[in-house]
Amino acid sequence: MKPDEKAMLEAVFEQHEGAFEVLLDRYRALIYSVFYGPPFDFPNDYVDDLYQSFVIALTNRDYRKLRAFEGRNNCSLATFLQIVATRFALDERRKWVRHPRGRGLAGRDDDELTYEHEDPDAVQPDEPMLDQERLDTFHNLLFSLDWKRVSAVLWVFKGITRETIAEVMSTSRANIDALYKRAKDQMADLFSQGAGIMKTRQPDPEVLTPAVRAYLEALLPVSSRTIHEALLKPGAKRHALIGLVLAGYPRYQCSKAEIDKISGVSDSMPECLQVLEEIARHAGVAPGAPKPPEALSDQQGGPVSPSHQDG
Repeated sequence: MKPDEKAMLEAVFEQHEGAFEVLLDRYRALIYSVFYGPPFDFPNDYVDDLYQSFVIALTNRDYRKLRAFEGRNNCSLATFLQIVATRFALDERRKWVRHPRGRGLAGRDDDELTYEHEDPDAVQPDEPMLDQERLDTFHNLLFSLDWKRVSAVLWVFKGITRETIAEVMSTSRANIDALYKRAKDQMADLFSQGAGIMKTRQPDPEVLTPAVRAYLEALLPVSSRTIHEALLKPGAKRHALIGLVLAGYPRYQCSKAEIDKISGVSDSMPECLQVLEEIARHAGVAPGAPKPPEALSDQQGGPVSPSHQDG
């Protein structure tokens, strides 16, 4: 820890007059840059409220968050605050999508996969899609994690109780809490390092095959509740996550490599078709005849529109 950082923190902890304001003045721009930057999508006038909430969080429990800074491995106070602010914003982003101001109508193109039916069972129906670059950043960070952490994040974002998630993953509620926290911390660390976050996500033709697309089109009007009922079986584990990612494929646009990583096998496509068949059977729908490859040309174009949405 640098001498000036140590002196500044000691003054704050000893509650010297104006010491905390000095710290905030020094790092205010840095904190705001986190809240304004990708992968978050808060309105400009909301960021001020977010900043004030973060300031309060720093002062809670006698500056507990600040006291956690030890300056190990040459970590500066600026880097520490950037990571803490990113973790805070990730949590607030999850809350924001459920806020009335975080909802609206998403646009669509007629030739793209999209959920044009309002889903009354969705956690946040009619949520507008994030700026694509920010959405890509969030999903690049998320799908770089191991499948257990991805599963915890996506199911929590879907509003599924952690007790239910624990049953599906054959673990304890406490472990789900730990997985979610570790995922959030790892995403914050990766974001602060800038590790591969700017990659543009595109539909993968190896995943979005004619057969898969036929299932997705058949599932367009099916509510998220029905899809979740088909997937949230005790002990389903990776199988449930694969189904969630496929059912929301226009949102996540995972590569085959990412889905293979989630499934734990070198070729996940047989299991992908199996889980889609299970969802369709549970929902009482059947896919039409797969379209020829030339009819799926939008795979090669711009990103497809989002489906059942989350953060």
